[in-house]
Amino acid sequence: MSLLLLDIKTVILLLVIGHCCVIMLISAYSYQYNNRTIWTFVIGKLLQIIAFTIILFREILPFIVSTFLSNTLLLIGTMIECIALLLLLKYLTATARKAIVIVSLFGLLSFYAAILFYNFDNVRIAIISITVTVLIGFPIRAFYLTCKASILKRIMLILYSAIALSLVLRTYNALFVSTDVTLFAENEYQTLAFLTRFIEMLVGSIGFILLVKEQTDIELTRMAMMDELTNIYNRHAFIQRADALIASALKKKSMVSFIIFDVDRFKGINDTYGHDAGDYVLREIAKVIANALPKEAIFGRYGGDEFVILIPNCQIDRATKLAEALRTTISQYSFQYISTQCTLSLGSATTEVQTAISLDAFYTNADKALYHAKENGRNQVYAVTF
Repeated sequence: MSLLLLDIKTVILLLVIGHCCVIMLISAYSYQYNNRTIWTFVIGKLLQIIAFTIILFREILPFIVSTFLSNTLLLIGTMIECIALLLLLKYLTATARKAIVIVSLFGLLSFYAAILFYNFDNVRIAIISITVTVLIGFPIRAFYLTCKASILKRIMLILYSAIALSLVLRTYNALFVSTDVTLFAENEYQTLAFLTRFIEMLVGSIGFILLVKEQTDIELTRMAMMDELTNIYNRHAFIQRADALIASALKKKSMVSFIIFDVDRFKGINDTYGHDAGDYVLREIAKVIANALPKEAIFGRYGGDEFVILIPNCQIDRATKLAEALRTTISQYSFQYISTQCTLSLGSATTEVQTAISLDAFYTNADKALYHAKENGRNQVYAVTF
C-alpha cells in the first residue's frame, strides 16, 4: 500500500496543470463552434482549477480564502460539470436541474455550518466528499441509462463510478478510520481520491470531447438520412435500406411488398390554404402513417407529396389490408388549418423475391397501380403482383 502514499501537494499541482492543459485543448477545439454544452463544461473546469490552485496554497492564504472560497468553487464547478454532462446526454430535465441545485446548496450550507459550529477537518472533508459523490451520481445514472448504445459511454460510466467509490472511501476514512484527516495527510484513502480525480481530469475530459464528437456524428448522420420536413427517411436513405432489405429477402426467397401513395389534389391544398398548411399536412400524414406501420417496414418520402413503404415478409393480402387501413385513417383524420377532407391514393406491388430484382421494379409496378387508383376515382387502394 506504500505505493499509494504520494505527496498530496504534488498530486494537486498535477491536477491544476492538467486541468489547464485540458481547458486549453477543449477551448481550441470548440472555439469555432457556439456549443453551449462545451462552454458549460469549460466553465465548470475553470472553477475547479481556481479551487485546486487555492487549495495548493492554503497554508499561506487566510482561512476564509483557503477553505471557504476553495470548497465553494469546487462544489459549484462540479455542479456545472455535471450539468454539462447531462446536457450532452440529453438528460437535463427541469427536475434533474432542480435536484442538482438543491444538492449543491445543501452541501454548501452544511459545509458553512460545519465551519461555524463544528470546524474539524474530517467533518469538512466528509461533507464535501459526500456532496460531490451525490452530484456525480446524476451523470452516472445518465451514463447507465444510455451506455448500451456506446462503448465510450460505458467507459465514462466506469470512470465516474470509480470516482464516486473513491470519495465514499475517503468519507469513510475521514469519519471512522484515520486520526490524521487533514487535507495534505498522506494516507491511502486521500491519495486514491486525488488520483482518481486526476484520472477523471484526463480521461473524463477527453471522453467528454469524444462524446461531443460522437453526438455530432450521430446528428449529422440523422440529418443526412432523414427528410427535413417529415422526419422520416429521405429518398437516398430509403433506397439504401430498401436495397439491403431486398437483398436479404432474396436469400430467404420471401415475399416483399412495396406501397406508394400521394395526397389527392395536394396542389389544391397549397393553392387554397398556402404552402405552410401544405407542409403541415405532409408532416401530419407522415407522423400518422409512421405510427401505423409495422416495425419492420421502411418508410420514406420520395419527394413532394409522394411517399413510399417497403415491407418484408408481406403477402399481397396483408399489403392490401394495410394500405386500406392507412387510407381510412387519413380520410378520417381531422387536420388543422384546412377544412376540406384530405385523402390518399395508394398503389401496392408484391412479389416473391426468387431472383435478383431492383427497387426500380417495385417502384414501377406500384406506380402503375397508383395510376389505376387515381384513374378509378382516387381515395382508394389498387394492388398488383408481378
